[in-house]
Amino acid sequence: MSASPPSLLGTPVDLRDVEAEVRNQLRAAHRPELEPAQRVCMSNLVVFTDRVDTAERIAAQVPDIVAVHPARVLLLVADPNATRDKVESSVLVRCRLLTKKQMACWEQITLRAPTVHAERLTFAVRALLVGDLPTNLWWSSTTPPPLAGYLLSELAESAQQIMYDSIGWPQPALGVSATASWLEETERCGESGCYRVCSDLNWRRLKYWRRLVAQGLDWTVLSEAAQNELLDEVLIEHGPHGVVQGWELAGWLAQRLGWKLVEGQSSDGVQMTWRFTAEDGEVTVRLRRLPEGPPEILRLRMGCRLGNWSAGINVKREGDERLAITLEGLPGEPRTMNLPPISPAELVGRQLSDRERDPVFRDSMTVAQQMARCVIP
Repeated sequence: MSASPPSLLGTPVDLRDVEAEVRNQLRAAHRPELEPAQRVCMSNLVVFTDRVDTAERIAAQVPDIVAVHPARVLLLVADPNATRDKVESSVLVRCRLLTKKQMACWEQITLRAPTVHAERLTFAVRALLVGDLPTNLWWSSTTPPPLAGYLLSELAESAQQIMYDSIGWPQPALGVSATASWLEETERCGESGCYRVCSDLNWRRLKYWRRLVAQGLDWTVLSEAAQNELLDEVLIEHGPHGVVQGWELAGWLAQRLGWKLVEGQSSDGVQMTWRFTAEDGEVTVRLRRLPEGPPEILRLRMGCRLGNWSAGINVKREGDERLAITLEGLPGEPRTMNLPPISPAELVGRQLSDRERDPVFRDSMTVAQQMARCVIP
């Protein structure tokens, strides 16, 4: 961390002097021609990562995150290369102009501890939370939350929202299998009766896919097939590390159409296949990893049958900013939907302001959990 640019991680200070350093930097940020700088803060954002390079990347994104949702940012780093046993801290106050005369400021406090002593971060962070404001935990690690153990439990104790990102999980089947149960238990908060929301940023990325597929299911021809349970095949193709996103979309589709899982299998680490029962037949769902591409869904095909006629609906990316949907065998131009580019910082900032539980996500993850358990070796 010492080699990182000071502009990203701030001024090193003793842990007991953090609040004093925040005040000092606020005074230093004042300009005589402006009104006194205002501290803007809607919540606490506690970010945990176990990689120094991830910490630096998140620190660079903080201005964009707090522009969407102002917060006191506590960046916690479990550093495997740290040589000192104690928690090290640094402070950075950033400001931006709101009007010609008024400036808004917020603070980023970085705490670092050796990985073997990462539990010390939980004790340090408690004294730095702004009281009477909600606390959000962003678990920025490739370890799935249900497998994180004591450290996540301690950090989440006072959190009203826990965010994580399922892209890049090294054991996706194991992570998905454990997540549905963890979601229910964590949002229930045990016996304390608190209110807590758990959110996967990967699910939020699927928003436009789900919207366009839902529109496709409402088309006259395909709507008739769906109502009569005549969809018989689903193929989802994704880039490397995009398998969890495919699971979530498949789980959402199965839950929406009332399919029941029968069995599943994995072959060659490239394709997984599941068999579902519908009211009037069986549905085969395949999840296929392409050799290259971004870590997300690239194409969805749903096959259906109406009497002796077979058809299919295709949804795929067209460039970086558009989704297209076509119905095989029928004339006409594809329907398209803009896919607005959204930065990681904007994705997090929007989720911070979304404090409603998502029952559709929970139900979809329950189906995805069943699918994952079928293919765990």
